[in-house]
Amino acid sequence: MTLFVNEPDWSATLEQAKAGYYKLILIVGPTGSGKSTVLKETSDYNFTHLNFGKAFSRELSTKPAHLRAAEAEEVAIDLVDATDAARIAIDNTEVLFESPIRLNPLALLKSLSTRRLIVATWNGSFDASHLYYGIKGHPAYEEFKYTEEDTFIIVATNNLV
Repeated sequence: MTLFVNEPDWSATLEQAKAGYYKLILIVGPTGSGKSTVLKETSDYNFTHLNFGKAFSRELSTKPAHLRAAEAEEVAIDLVDATDAARIAIDNTEVLFESPIRLNPLALLKSLSTRRLIVATWNGSFDASHLYYGIKGHPAYEEFKYTEEDTFIIVATNNLV
């Protein structure tokens, strides 16, 4: 079952995440709500920080334009694997949602978190069964359904809980 947290006690929250099948914590909030600031709180817990937007864009730009969308997921996985870290803090994930890439970021992050503890930012909002990217009406707006079997943690910014 997904756990919702407003102000994490990081020691307890990380222990809970480590016990789940998906070792995933998503810091969810709109643009400017303090997601990156909350993510930086994990620096005291031996996390490798990854500015995903910057690294992903740099790696993808080396690929031929017509292959970028097809190779995007592999590039994302390789970036995370290249850190060779057991704990990764991933910031600036918005690039995963934008055209023409449009991966399923929730499925990707869940998959990556079966082998390591991941804390990642998510630009949007959530409710009891969905994560939302962006603002309704925006061209990149998307809904991602999750179920009771999904064992990840959502940390809200801006009092979203």
